[in-house]
Amino acid sequence: MGDIVTIAEGSTKAAGPATVVQYDQGSDYADTTHFGGIWVSQNSDITIAVVGLTPLLEGEEGDAFLSASGGDRATMSLPKAHIAFLKKLRAASSKPIVVIVKAGSAVDISAIASYADAILLAWYPGEQGGTAVADILFGNLSPSGRLPITFYQSLNDLPDYASYNMKGRTYRYFNGPVQYPFGYGLSYPSFNYKWLQEPKLVYQITATIRLSIRVGNSGNFDGDEVVQAYIEYPKLQRMPVKELKAFKRVTVTKGNSTATVINILVIVLQKWSLEENKWKLYKGTYTICIGKNSGDFVLKKSFTVK
Repeated sequence: MGDIVTIAEGSTKAAGPATVVQYDQGSDYADTTHFGGIWVSQNSDITIAVVGLTPLLEGEEGDAFLSASGGDRATMSLPKAHIAFLKKLRAASSKPIVVIVKAGSAVDISAIASYADAILLAWYPGEQGGTAVADILFGNLSPSGRLPITFYQSLNDLPDYASYNMKGRTYRYFNGPVQYPFGYGLSYPSFNYKWLQEPKLVYQITATIRLSIRVGNSGNFDGDEVVQAYIEYPKLQRMPVKELKAFKRVTVTKGNSTATVINILVIVLQKWSLEENKWKLYKGTYTICIGKNSGDFVLKKSFTVK
């Protein structure tokens, strides 16, 4: 058995001996009317509410024996009991409520957003998860994680699995509004970007796109920023809308800035040609997009591939 640290234990240790930390089970996964911890929440300066899923609700068939659909999830919804519990907490107190969401896949955050003052997606945080979550909650570390998937607004936004067409699938081919885009993530400080070296106007297949960006930290915390470089392709059939081609994590102390360099080989912009049955670098106009996520580009520059 490992050294497991729960969120309650991690928060208690981080708060220190001078702070009273009380814990109660607020809700199970089914009962939408009977809740614990309401009185304690009303009499506390801040409430940390942990909601979401477990591997018993999603995962491999047989292991996820509480799943109503055999392990695979048929909905993005959080448990109804958890939503009802947060609604009750919010109605009972005007003091800050921080919600920690545990899940292994995309969930409907909009169902709980109005009941929370802050939301932290912890995924399944593992053995030392309580320590990691507490480091963020108590300001010992600025969050810097980024979503590796898109949080869609609804499963209705996705094509049927009977279709193998990529249109509408993943951030690369999806054009509609989303809850949270691929690559999304917040930090305590705010970061700004500035070109130091822009792309050239023209590239050949053997070239390397060399970029340099200055990242500034205008906040009051030291923090890590994940600079993401996307490519927008020529408007041709079967081309992605955009595609992540490189990223760099940079540490920037408060009030300062740092330069980071990103290199992208032009050859990786090739796409498979059905007509010629081979990889092909299509000629035309491409755009390099530097951003905080796939839906928030800060710097853009077009170039031509010949």
